Amino acid sequence: MSAEQLFNRWVKWTLTLFALVFAYYLAADLYMPVTTDSLVQRYVVQVAPQVPGRVVAVAVQNNQQVKKGDLLFELDPTDYQLKLELAQLQLQQSQQNNRQLNAALQSASARVDQARFTLQEVQREDQRYQQLYSQKLIPRQQLEQSQTAVLKAKAELQASTANLAEREAELGMPTEELVQIKQARNQLALAQLELERTKVYADVDGVVTDLQLEVGTNLASHQATIALVSTEQSWVSALFREKSLLHVQRGTEALITFDALPGEVFTASVRDIDAGVANGQSTPDGRLATADSSSRWVRDAQRLKVNLALQQQMPPALVVGSRATVQLVPKDHGLMAMLAKSQIQLISLLHYVY
Repeated sequence: MSAEQLFNRWVKWTLTLFALVFAYYLAADLYMPVTTDSLVQRYVVQVAPQVPGRVVAVAVQNNQQVKKGDLLFELDPTDYQLKLELAQLQLQQSQQNNRQLNAALQSASARVDQARFTLQEVQREDQRYQQLYSQKLIPRQQLEQSQTAVLKAKAELQASTANLAEREAELGMPTEELVQIKQARNQLALAQLELERTKVYADVDGVVTDLQLEVGTNLASHQATIALVSTEQSWVSALFREKSLLHVQRGTEALITFDALPGEVFTASVRDIDAGVANGQSTPDGRLATADSSSRWVRDAQRLKVNLALQQQMPPALVVGSRATVQLVPKDHGLMAMLAKSQIQLISLLHYVY
């Protein structure tokens, strides 16, 4: 065989191999896509005090496992204890004022009864004087005095009734409770709540990480202070090109290998696919749209985030941000499914090298 024939044979084999590799790449990208752009994720709770104060005690250490309800740190409660005592005194003062007004109300009610009794008495006396006057037994002056006494008794009854109504209004009838007492009770409840909030507890089971809190630190309210990595739920998020997700749906089988655990392959399934990405979101800010332009003939493909749930417990060696390689396995293509599993097994072995 001449050199020219040998060269032509090598060219044919090379072109054939290239065509086969290219065809495999297209088929794999459509039916068994793989990505190395994957991360382990867990919920990270940013713990922050709900009241300002100075840290007087830190009850946890870095990377400590905590349970929901465990004490994390405590703020100086002195100011809040004084505020609570002041609220208690204000409530006691309001209750004392209420008792005084109740006594005044009872006194005003008694005066109304007395005025009503007096009016009834002078009215009876006036009727008797009218009969005597009609019989010419008493002078007119005495009858006029009796009528004046009736008018005076009516005025006293009206005055005492008005005074009773005023006392009832001060008491907040018909609730029979001063508005000041309600306000004092609200202030007392708020002071108790703020005092309780000087102790900050874990809201979830998790691990304290990157702890940099020290005694003496002054914190503002709602200032994120401790990062608590939840251990209740974990998943893997992977970025795939849009085209690669044509045949992917919820429940699609996936195989995952982690950089931290070379040689091991874990079974997972697609939990969901995010509904969008950040650069597709527009804000109605009253401005004209920004037209993104690109001079590239072939632009970068958009990537969507796919969330996957492992079929087994997430290994404890994996932390938030651990990198992974995700291989999606086609359901109705036996050959491609076998190739996908072989491909991820090879990648898992290569993790020993890189």
